[in-house]
Amino acid sequence: MRPTSPLAFLPLSLLLLPALVLSQVDDCEPTKHFQIDDIIGSAAAYGNTVNVFMPPGCSCKESDVAKSECVIFDCDCKCDLTAGACDMNCCCDSECTAEQIQFFTEKDLCLDPGVSDPVYETCYSPYEVGAVNPKYPMRSDDSAENAYKNLLCVQTDNSGTKGVFFETGTTRSELYPSADEAFVTGADCTTTFDYSCWSPSATISSDEHYLLGDTIAATTGDGSTNMAAAFGGLLPLPVADQSGICNEANSVKFGEYEEEANKCKREKRASDLQNQCEELDFDFDRFTKDFYVGSTQNAKDSISATSTAGFVQVEVATVSKAGANVYDYRSTGDVLPVTTWNTGTSTCENALKSLCYEVTYNDVFNIIAVTARVEVEDIVESSSAEYVDQEFSVEFSMYGDPNTARSIENNNYVNRTRSGNPGYIFGRPVLAGRKHILNDAAVMADTSGFQVMSGVNGECDVSTGDFSASDANRGTTVGFGEDSSVGCTLSLTEAQLKAMCGGTSHTGDYLYDYSNEVKMPWWLTSMNNLTSTTKVGIFGNADPMDITQWIDVTEKAPTFSATFSDTTLTCSNFPTATHYKFQWTYVGSTTNPQAKIMSARVEYSTSPMTFLDKRVAGATQKFPFTVTVDWTYKELNSEKYSPPPPPIIFSVPYDVFYPFQIDNAAGRNGGSWIVIGLAAIGASLASLFLI
Repeated sequence: MRPTSPLAFLPLSLLLLPALVLSQVDDCEPTKHFQIDDIIGSAAAYGNTVNVFMPPGCSCKESDVAKSECVIFDCDCKCDLTAGACDMNCCCDSECTAEQIQFFTEKDLCLDPGVSDPVYETCYSPYEVGAVNPKYPMRSDDSAENAYKNLLCVQTDNSGTKGVFFETGTTRSELYPSADEAFVTGADCTTTFDYSCWSPSATISSDEHYLLGDTIAATTGDGSTNMAAAFGGLLPLPVADQSGICNEANSVKFGEYEEEANKCKREKRASDLQNQCEELDFDFDRFTKDFYVGSTQNAKDSISATSTAGFVQVEVATVSKAGANVYDYRSTGDVLPVTTWNTGTSTCENALKSLCYEVTYNDVFNIIAVTARVEVEDIVESSSAEYVDQEFSVEFSMYGDPNTARSIENNNYVNRTRSGNPGYIFGRPVLAGRKHILNDAAVMADTSGFQVMSGVNGECDVSTGDFSASDANRGTTVGFGEDSSVGCTLSLTEAQLKAMCGGTSHTGDYLYDYSNEVKMPWWLTSMNNLTSTTKVGIFGNADPMDITQWIDVTEKAPTFSATFSDTTLTCSNFPTATHYKFQWTYVGSTTNPQAKIMSARVEYSTSPMTFLDKRVAGATQKFPFTVTVDWTYKELNSEKYSPPPPPIIFSVPYDVFYPFQIDNAAGRNGGSWIVIGLAAIGASLASLFLI
């Protein structure tokens, strides 16, 4: 399903509701966008108008360096992926209340905060200290040992070493190289696919409050009598089995959702389509009508044949159908369409095509509402068995009052789902948007992330309408670090190929006028071509209220002009492919690396399209179009950082520390080392008085 308009942004009234949390799921419609009003003016004070060095959510480890210029930093609380609300099991989330953190802690559910390794403790014996640079008349004896033996354990690491960090440089060109520098042909770079992620297993508990991974009880009936467990008593989420067929034994896990919808196939049986239509595979009422889910986790223990106490009813929010309007039944009260069998046309009308559950829970993790967004289609009976695609997905969001930790400075004023905190998590959506139309300091971020075209049924989208043509370049969300390729085909006759090559379309205006010379299909253009340059978040927690946390997807403008040869029936120099290139790296502490995007570019390429067979009048031929996404990793050097030593506030003779040596205080990139700790020096000097 595609969004109805790339300019349909969230109204300000919705943004200002502190209780609403928007989850980032590709397949739940409609697509929502953030619209930020004049309140974003104050956000500029928290950004750096020149460079973005240290991302929000990190602490600077450099001495005497402002946050806006810090390149040596460490980050924590990587599980805080939702701004403005408490993330489940994230005990370091400042938006969680003390009660919620206590709940997570008591259940031993706290997720890894992602901090660097702690400072280690080490001890030295008196004999090791006495053996350091011995010189007459210095010596060590039992009395000396008793004097300083308690000073030989390093309880606090005061060596000044703060860890090992990536060398990012301190200039704009080093931090964010231009596309020409980042994507040099033949550059020695690698693309990595290896990454670690956690996948909590499902839990079957009997608590009042839901835990991450819990199954959700489900029952169906008339609401008062004749109630029965639905789908084995659990809220279903069908997935593909080994043969690709929809398996309804899979169930929703609380708090978990897939980046993409579960796709599977239903067999359309030639002799039994009517029964499948009204009772089985294609009837969406099975998943929505008179359907109830448990408000608490232990509701499964109280499923009753005569009551729905402890359950909330599933409500259908929208029903959409290709070529028809999308109806919101929560606000209009219109009568829901039903899946029916049309005997006259042998068609299953309003057959289930996709279903998305939206589960809303409160701040004590009880379910308070479940809605369903449904997409339907008509399926015509055929003489032989065929297969029909279906999709199923789920989205979770919290409704509750956030605490006072929510603010612009904390990077959580705008309710949104992050793709990392701060570093990107592999596979999470790349954050994307465009400059705000009312305030240059902000970004209107698309909650679907960075999108490219989707090859629906393998065919290119030639939709027409106000904005539907530009919607053709959306549908597939790009995951961080994931190389991908999306393709579609367009069926053309010889005359239609010639017309398209000349800059006109054959079934509607699906060509984008890039320039006077260059015409290209909408599905090959970038997602914000109508308004302004597409921007992507540098880090996974990029704040839409601070434009300095975003970089442009620079465009290498096409210079080719299409021509058609009547002799060879070939269209040459017509755009047939779009190529997105991303360069990324790790920054921060090497023991806690944070992934960020350094540069992004979009390019276009052509390939000849030749019509092969003109023997049959009106014959058509399929021509392919492709969008690719390539990720390259730039490896940075690392350095050990130690802040300069504090100045000695009293005056001493220049040789007071002889025979020990102290380096001079270094600058920003240098270190300073005392050969031996001052405590040990003092102890050794004390032995001089025992001679």
